[in-house]
Amino acid sequence: MRVFLLTLVTALLACGDDDTRPDGGALDAGDLDAGDLDGGFDARLPDGSMADVPLTPDAGRDAGTPIGLACLGDRLPLTISRGLPFASIPVGTEASAGLFLLDLATTGSAIDLSAFDPEPMASGCDPTRLGQLCRFADLDFFGSWGTVTLSTQDLSGLGGVVEAGILGTDFFSLLTLTFDYGASEIRNAPRGTLCSDAALEEAGFASLSVEGFYSNDLSRLRPLRDVVMDASSGITVANVPTVPIRVAGVDAFAQLDTGFDDTLVPNTVNVNVAFFDAIMAADATALMRDAGNDLALSTCVVGVTENVSAYRLEEALELIGEDGTSVRDLAGVRVFVKNTPAAARRCGGIGTWSVPAAQVAASLHVALGQIVVDPFTSRVWVPTAR
Repeated sequence: MRVFLLTLVTALLACGDDDTRPDGGALDAGDLDAGDLDGGFDARLPDGSMADVPLTPDAGRDAGTPIGLACLGDRLPLTISRGLPFASIPVGTEASAGLFLLDLATTGSAIDLSAFDPEPMASGCDPTRLGQLCRFADLDFFGSWGTVTLSTQDLSGLGGVVEAGILGTDFFSLLTLTFDYGASEIRNAPRGTLCSDAALEEAGFASLSVEGFYSNDLSRLRPLRDVVMDASSGITVANVPTVPIRVAGVDAFAQLDTGFDDTLVPNTVNVNVAFFDAIMAADATALMRDAGNDLALSTCVVGVTENVSAYRLEEALELIGEDGTSVRDLAGVRVFVKNTPAAARRCGGIGTWSVPAAQVAASLHVALGQIVVDPFTSRVWVPTAR
């Protein structure tokens, strides 16, 4: 029986009352509740053993034609490894740099100090301990951010490149970014300078709304109760770009997860039980069982595993534009159904959502080629064709 390793290369980040965004604003409690915790742990085989897979950086990918629009802003090079986007980012006053994973589904950024030489100076914490919220005098990502707060993590052994940190939406929600996999670049247009809608449409792009799910203004995020029936009041959804999708006529929300490593089972989309049940009710032939790829995943609760059932999607997954019509089809999708056990519900994620929901893994972002993520208008732009 073939069993594949399915991992989301993100870290479980501690949620505390003193968490801050890079600009000094407070992180909403919901930011660390429902997005980056879903699937972010080592995968185990059904017999309880860990999969051991050699990991090597990608030599390059065919990801469509790069965008040449100047209005997409400044450029930084990307290192694409296993479909995951990394950027070299200096941290600290001595400008020691390391490769940070650019993860749209992580809401609190992290650092592995052991990956730097020399290590950047940390303050306000014990940097020898993991899970600490440490302050660093500077971080340069499309310019200086001044003093920033990052969580200390051990990111060694995740494979591919030497990972020095994870940059998430606590930074990205203050920028307008274009992930250009074809050109191996990340681009940033300062607020108010992004291409006009007409220019993007002329270049072959269509917009998808992420209203209520992703914004530079955390007060605009939807209450978590909108998607999790029994959620506590006063908590919002995670600040993660979450787009409308459709399968077999069933609408759902899908988190764009650039840090979800699906190298061993490409074109992966995780779905929750609510979405799976709705698809099967609409068209029982839309999903073909693929039991040989079932997995048992560890969770944030020690000793509690989550069984994940595998399927092949027999029709295209549709990305739904602002006008309610399909703007791009994704074919050949492999589906994993998350069934979060009660003991692990506190870990959050789409597996706990009451409404149909999904997570889109890294290889499908590469297949799209380019993604423009604009938190100021709460929209994502994707090419309508390869």
